[in-house]
Amino acid sequence: MQDERWLSIEVIAPPQVWDTVAAVMIESGCTGVQLCDKPPRLVGYLPETESERVAAIQEKLNRLPQFDLPPVAAVQVQTITEKDWHTLWRRHFRSRKFGQRLRVQPSWSKRKPEPNEQTILLDPGLAFGTGGHPTTALCLEMIDQWLQPGMRVLDMGTGTGILAIACAKLGAARVLAIDNDPLSVQIAQENVMRNGVSERVTVQLRDNWNDLNETFDFIACNIISTFHIANAPTLPPLLAPGGYYLASGVIGRNWREVRKALEAEGLTLGEFRKRRTWTASLFQKSAS
Repeated sequence: MQDERWLSIEVIAPPQVWDTVAAVMIESGCTGVQLCDKPPRLVGYLPETESERVAAIQEKLNRLPQFDLPPVAAVQVQTITEKDWHTLWRRHFRSRKFGQRLRVQPSWSKRKPEPNEQTILLDPGLAFGTGGHPTTALCLEMIDQWLQPGMRVLDMGTGTGILAIACAKLGAARVLAIDNDPLSVQIAQENVMRNGVSERVTVQLRDNWNDLNETFDFIACNIISTFHIANAPTLPPLLAPGGYYLASGVIGRNWREVRKALEAEGLTLGEFRKRRTWTASLFQKSAS
């Protein structure tokens, strides 16, 4: 059986347009978007059978200057297989510790955990989230600090399932992990089983949280800033009194706008962290 073939679409662009570029790529059908700092670029993936979408992406990106946004420097497309992807991850994915208790390492690692560590074993497949990017690292560190045993958790845009698994390992009573990409859902489900937390973590294919009829003590959302802003009005009913919202995936220049949107819905900023150009913020709903 031949490996499925994918198109890797690399857009070289300044960070101030990353949110816009990422939105274009996701709306055009890309399987997630990876944000890379050196050099500044975004990478998304399309099945090779959907190559006609590349021209539409290029056309939309060419119109950015019409909206007073900087132009992208280049769009580069190459064909890869899942074997190519796995080879790349095996070269760069190493064991790393986050906070006081969490360690993330590849499923093929032989490293033994320390007595106080909760180890997360991942096989990223064609999904994003291993702790290598500052946004994921910040989320893991803040989850390690703020998550309490027994909490009900929502992981919005789960990717590999890394944040959902971290919450379960730290004692969450129940975790709902959702993503709008079928491949990410499949990979997250496999990682959940690999880590022995399938009794407490449920992975579902959903576009958003609008049709959820339950509340959560902790919501982790590592998605671009436009998502936080657009969905802020629908967030409070999902949070239990005193519940936390972890907003990551936000470039520093957009953070004030995200903060304004969330505070307008009655949430209070509890902690702010920044790493390079990226931010993560913890907001809390009133307990009353």
